[in-house]
Amino acid sequence: MSIEPVKLDDLTWNEMVIATRRRIPAASAGQWTLHAPVDPGITLLDLFAYLLEQRVYWMDHAPDSLIRGALSLIGEKPLPTQVAATVMHFPKVEDFLVLPRAARFTLAGSTPPLIFTADNRSLLLPFAQKREPVGLKIDGEDRTADLGHGKVLCLFPADGKAAEVKIVLYLSRRLPPNVGPRRFSLLVELFESSNVVPQWSPKAPSPPPAAAKVKWFYSGEDGKQVPFAEGEVKDGTAGLRRSGLVTLPVKADWAVDPEEKEPHAYSLWMGVEKATFSAPPRVKRLLPNVVIARHQRKSIKHRLNREWLPLPGNEIVIADLPENEIIKDYPPIEGSIGLKIRERDGKWHRWERTTDLEFHGPADRVFVADRTLGKISFGNGLTGRLPVLLRANEQIRIHYLVGGGAAGKLGTNRSWNTSLTLLDRTLLADKIDAVNVVETIGGEEPETIPAFRERAAAALKARTRAVIREDFEEIARTVPGVAIKRAHAAVGFHPNHPGTPIPGAVTVFILPDVSRDVLDESFDESIAESAFVAAPVPDEGALAMVRQKLDETRLVGTEVFVLSPFYRSVKLTLAVESNAANRIELSHRIKLRLRRFFDPLIGGDDREGWSFGEPVRPSAILREAQAELGDDGTLVNVFIDLPDARLDQADTPVSAAADCNQLLSPGDGPVAAAPACEDVEIGAHHLVKLEKIHVRFERASENQGGLR
Repeated sequence: MSIEPVKLDDLTWNEMVIATRRRIPAASAGQWTLHAPVDPGITLLDLFAYLLEQRVYWMDHAPDSLIRGALSLIGEKPLPTQVAATVMHFPKVEDFLVLPRAARFTLAGSTPPLIFTADNRSLLLPFAQKREPVGLKIDGEDRTADLGHGKVLCLFPADGKAAEVKIVLYLSRRLPPNVGPRRFSLLVELFESSNVVPQWSPKAPSPPPAAAKVKWFYSGEDGKQVPFAEGEVKDGTAGLRRSGLVTLPVKADWAVDPEEKEPHAYSLWMGVEKATFSAPPRVKRLLPNVVIARHQRKSIKHRLNREWLPLPGNEIVIADLPENEIIKDYPPIEGSIGLKIRERDGKWHRWERTTDLEFHGPADRVFVADRTLGKISFGNGLTGRLPVLLRANEQIRIHYLVGGGAAGKLGTNRSWNTSLTLLDRTLLADKIDAVNVVETIGGEEPETIPAFRERAAAALKARTRAVIREDFEEIARTVPGVAIKRAHAAVGFHPNHPGTPIPGAVTVFILPDVSRDVLDESFDESIAESAFVAAPVPDEGALAMVRQKLDETRLVGTEVFVLSPFYRSVKLTLAVESNAANRIELSHRIKLRLRRFFDPLIGGDDREGWSFGEPVRPSAILREAQAELGDDGTLVNVFIDLPDARLDQADTPVSAAADCNQLLSPGDGPVAAAPACEDVEIGAHHLVKLEKIHVRFERASENQGGLR
C-alpha cells in the first residue's frame, strides 16, 4: 500500500485570518468590538498571518543544505564537474620533437579558445610518409595491410600457450644519440566489451590485474630481442584488457632491425608465456605519436587586493579574472580551487572549499564556489568564518583549473594546434597540427540537486551488501574494470566438499563477456577476425577482482569462493527426414541454431544464456531444430551423448544418452535403447559445452501421414 506524502503547507492566509478573528471576542472579553480592516489590531493580525504563512511554506520545502546533509548520511555526495578526455595524434612530424608536460591544444577556430592539456611529456617520432607508419606481424605473418584497411585482428590466442606479436616502427631517419631516455607512446585501440571503458575515460577505475602477463622487447644489435626492464613499460591497456596507451622508453642500444627491408625500421615485440585471455584480444588500430589530453588548463596565480568590510556578503568574482585581460580564466573547475588570504595577523591562511556553509562554524576558513555564476562566497560569521583582510597591496592569492563541463563534448578528427620543442629545447616557431583520433569521453556540468536526489534514490536500491543469492550475482556482474556477463551463486556449495551442503559457504561462478560473433549470421570475416570461444572462462585477474569485491561486501561468517564455470561436454546426433536439395545449407542452419541455443552467454529459452544446471531436453532440441527446418524436413530422432558425464569404478568413461523413438549411435546402426525422450542431467552447477553436432539425413517416405 502506497503512502501519500505528508504536506505541511496546508494552512492558507485566509484560513488563519478567519480563525484569529473568531477568537477575538472570547480573548478580549467582548471589549474588542471593531473587527474591520481599518482597525490597527486587525491590520497587525493580518500581518502576522502573512508571516506565519511564509514560515509554513518554508517548513514544507527542504533546503539544499538539508538534502545534502541527509544524503551524506548514506554516503552520497553531489557529482562535481567532470572533465572530458581524448587522445591527440600528430600525423605529420618531420623531426624528433618533444611534447612538453601540460602542453596546450587549442581547437582550431574556437572563440573563446577551447583548450585541452596533455597528461604527460612525450617524444614524437618522424615516420615515413609513403607507407603505414606501423607494421604488424602476427605469428610471423605480415598483417600490416589488413590493419591499414581497418580490419579487426586477433593479436593472441586464448589457448594458454606462448605467443608473440611483432610491431615495426618505420621512421624516416635514424634515432639520434641524444634522444634517450625520453619516452614515446603507442595507442592500442582494442575491440572490447562495452562494460570496459578505455584508459582515458574519466570513469576508468584503477588498472585491474592483467588478463595475461605481456612482456615487451626491442631490437638490439643484429636484430636480437632485448627485454625492457621491469617497470620501464607503462601499459595503459592492463595487459590488453582495455584500449589504452603503451608508453615505452627509447633505449640507447635500440638498433635498426636487419630483418626489415626499410632502412630505418625499429622493431618491438610483445609476447606472453601463457595466453590466459578469456577470448583473443582484437586490435582495431595501432597509432604512434599520441598523448592523452583533457579539457582543462591551469590558470595564472591571481594576486588580488580588496577593500572588504568585516561584514557578510563578500565575494570574489572568478568570471572577471584576470581583471585587465579580454580572455578570462573561466569557467573554473570548482574542486581545483586553491585560495590563500592574508588576514589581520599578517599571516597567509589557506581556505578550503566546501559544498555548503551550513555545516561549518564561525571559526572555519571555508568558501563556496559557484561554477555557473563564477563566484566564490564566504560565510557570515556564524556559518563559516568572515574573511578579515590585512591592509596591504596583496591580500588574496587564488589559482585553479579552467575547463570541464559540457563544452568538452566533441566528435572525432577535429583539428588542433600546439607548440612543440626540438630535442635541443628550442621552441618551434610554427604551430604543429594535432587531431583527436577518438571521441571525447566525459564532460559533465556539476550535478543539480534534483538530479542528485534521483541518483541517490536509485542508489538506495543498489545491492551493496552480499546477503542473498541475487546480491552475490549482481555484485559480481558489476565489478568495474572487468567484463563479466553472467554470475551464478551456489549457496551451500563448497569446492572442497562438492557433495555436501556447507552452511555459510557460497560459491560464485562467473562468465566473462566475450564475443559471440560467429553465432551471428551477419558476421563478416572480411571486417573482423573472430574471437569466438565456445566455453569461455574468466582470467585470473578477473577472478581476483571479483573475489576482492565480494570479500568486501560479504557478511561476517560467510565463506565466499569465486570460480570459473564447470562445463559438461555434449554431443548431438539428429536424424532428419527430408527430400530437400539444399541439405548442406539445412545442416549448417540447424547446427548454428543449436549452438546459439546451448551457448552459455546468449542461449537458453530467454536468450540470456544457458541456465546453470539446466538438463538437456530432447523436446527442446526437437523444437529448435524443427523451427529451423520448417517445411523442408522432419526431425525424427535425437541422440544425446555426454562422454564425460561420469566415471565408473574402473575410471572408464561412460556415456549417458537419451533418445526419441529409436536410439541412434554416432556410428552406423542402432544401439541398445534407453528410456524414450528423457531429460539428460548435466550437473547441478554445470553449463553445456557443445562439442559436436551430427545431422543425418534420410529420405522421407511419400504420402505418409499420422503419428509414428
